[in-house]
Amino acid sequence: MKHNMLVNIKMKHLEDSFTGVDNVKLYYQVWRPDDAPKAVVQVIHGYAEHSGRYMNVVNELVPRGYVIYAADHRGHGKSEGLQAYVEKFDIYVEDQKTFLDLIREKEPNLPIFVLGHSMGAIIARILAATYPDGIKGLVLSGAGTKVGGTNAFLKAIAKLLVLFAPKKRIGIDLSEQISRDPEVVKAYQEDPLVFKKTTVRLGVELLNGMKKANKLTSQITIPTLVQSGSEDKGILGAKDLEKLLTMPDKTIKIYEGLYHEVYNELEEDRKKVLKDLGDWLDSHL
Repeated sequence: MKHNMLVNIKMKHLEDSFTGVDNVKLYYQVWRPDDAPKAVVQVIHGYAEHSGRYMNVVNELVPRGYVIYAADHRGHGKSEGLQAYVEKFDIYVEDQKTFLDLIREKEPNLPIFVLGHSMGAIIARILAATYPDGIKGLVLSGAGTKVGGTNAFLKAIAKLLVLFAPKKRIGIDLSEQISRDPEVVKAYQEDPLVFKKTTVRLGVELLNGMKKANKLTSQITIPTLVQSGSEDKGILGAKDLEKLLTMPDKTIKIYEGLYHEVYNELEEDRKKVLKDLGDWLDSHL
């Protein structure tokens, strides 16, 4: 994604860090409007990427009066921790809960929405089911009930390897699946903060996290918006997720022809997706 997109949009940008589980130092960024903000959006990014890839969301929401808080997961982006590794998926959830508490402390008078993409949507579902207090609404992007490209044979090998070599690295190239915009794909491939190899442990924990999120989803009661592409190969089962969501206020948008990163799709398409996001948030204030 182009990183020079802050031009012409007036906002303040801050970088800082907080301490996650086991004293791991986690990097985060804040973008805030010049005028008094009306709400906060806590962005939870996806697997292998980082908080700096959400400028399209920032540029849509900050002018509408939202403050954006986004942290890099441990082992991702500019945060500490062994790259592409996590001991237990719940650690990601606890890190984001700590971050949510920090946001509450810094913005005591503002409602907080949580927006999770892909792996971040799995984390966000567990977070909203387990710690719903003070979360105004939930947005799930690139979300579903199954991790794409994981067949039974691979799962069996992963379970075996995780016992003997949890830190063993496997190359996985997802770049062609993220967007139909060649510029986005190129930027992703060349981004030094996006990792191209995962550990066996993270792969297994991702599957465990998905299983847990699917189990807990019916407990989520807050208003929820789902935004997924019909051609998403990264996370499958957006329609199945709709059945698991039982809250009275839910909006499911599946965009015809779009890939995994709906906020980073071809310009015409992403404009619509981002407008839908902003309008939904506005209508829930």
